[in-house]
Amino acid sequence: MKLTSGIYAVIFLLLLFSCTKEWEDHYDVYGETVDQNFWEAMSADNRVSEFVKILKEFKYDTLFQSDMPYTVFAPSNSALSQFAGEGSIDTTLLNYHIATHFIQSGSIPAKRKVQTLSRKYALFARDGNKVTLDGIALTQESPLYRNGKYFVLDEVAKPLANLYEYFVVNNPVLRDYIDGQDSIILDRERSKPIGFDENGNTIYDSVKIVYNKFEAKYFPVSEELRNYSATIVFPKKDDYESALTDMALAMNIPSYNDYSDIPIEWQEDVLLPHLLDQGVFLNMLEPEEFIWKTEEDTLKLQNILGDSIQILYKPIEKTICSNGYAYNYESFVIPDSLYSGSSKYEAEWLLDETGINRYAWYDFVKVSSSATYSPLQEYISTASNDSIIRILFTKGYQGTYSVEFLTKSVFPRKYAMEVATHMDVGGVYDIYVNDELVKTFDYYDFIRYRGVIPSVIPGKRYIPKGRFNSFDMVVDNIPEYSRVKVKIVYKGPSSGLSSNGLVLDYIDFIPFN
Repeated sequence: MKLTSGIYAVIFLLLLFSCTKEWEDHYDVYGETVDQNFWEAMSADNRVSEFVKILKEFKYDTLFQSDMPYTVFAPSNSALSQFAGEGSIDTTLLNYHIATHFIQSGSIPAKRKVQTLSRKYALFARDGNKVTLDGIALTQESPLYRNGKYFVLDEVAKPLANLYEYFVVNNPVLRDYIDGQDSIILDRERSKPIGFDENGNTIYDSVKIVYNKFEAKYFPVSEELRNYSATIVFPKKDDYESALTDMALAMNIPSYNDYSDIPIEWQEDVLLPHLLDQGVFLNMLEPEEFIWKTEEDTLKLQNILGDSIQILYKPIEKTICSNGYAYNYESFVIPDSLYSGSSKYEAEWLLDETGINRYAWYDFVKVSSSATYSPLQEYISTASNDSIIRILFTKGYQGTYSVEFLTKSVFPRKYAMEVATHMDVGGVYDIYVNDELVKTFDYYDFIRYRGVIPSVIPGKRYIPKGRFNSFDMVVDNIPEYSRVKVKIVYKGPSSGLSSNGLVLDYIDFIPFN
């Protein structure tokens, strides 16, 4: 029994010694010179004597006489000599080399943003024995003194641009897109209610703020936060414009010859949202995180919106920003699927749901009728977007009815405009595009051609899908990239149909030569 107790006692002492040693190894990575001011030690270091001299000239030495902790990133004498031909030294630059807290490289496992005296963030990173600040190697690290420590850099660190400032320089198109997302909204927390209007709505002593929809959706690119960063992959200006020029030439539109001919409206409505969905990620992603493991592998990453994105590009030219990483594309090409395909407009986009199974036309839809007919939206599993709109007239209706609206913007080229509808509900209709009559269609044609309708596209025809079908017409009167005005005018009932009215699933603009 005594022998067992003795063994346990020895084991306990060994464990205690081991834990004590691990504790010391973890926390005593650097010897502490607790009685010395770090400024005195740095002033005696000949490697950074020029930087010490500059700090004295700008009266910074008075900062370090207190017990407030500082970490100084001191450029070596050779680094300052090299910088002399690049720019001038001012308080902004000096503040960027000073942090108001202790920084122990051994306690940082990978990378961490460090707020400097300038209030901008620098990126402190450690990879094994390599320690860097904004990618600049820290060649020497001092012991921990009473009120701080210092590192020696072989380059002068320049304050990092944030992601917004980076794109101001490298792609003004994205800068303008971000700026265009500003809105003025009411700050309800800071505004005081002062009464009610005649309709019972609260009236505020208003305090208004700028709300940027881009930053709310993706990332606050103009802000700098310690624990929140992003990676943005976006082409630089020259690569972006070169890809737009290739697109312009590929479209075979006579008036499109280079990047300047591609409408900015299309870029902001289609291209930029696509690139942002494909290229904005949470946190700072390193280049190797974009590399496919094998040729057969399909790499997917989760973008900042939470969607799984297939990575079909290689990011290059990593730039460290104060709130994330910015990358360029190795080879930027605009996917032809963004501009060469059809443009579909769903009919249900014309209706506003006003109650349970109650609908009304949106204000932008112009309806003219000699009788009142309410539109309905119906769920149809085989429809393009699972629903259609239906307007039923009385049998043999001889009155007037027309509906006019604007579709999405399309490029100026020749189209087959497809109208997807129902074969059993219709009449005789005139169809106008941009105020030009492009087709008169009699729904009796579905009976006459037994549901097989020839297309204006050679070799194509429309066949029934249940009782749904389509017909099309040539549209060649779109002079510029713009929304298309479509007007459908009822002319009268059609022979052989059990119901008069109008059913629309979608309208599709299909490019063809």
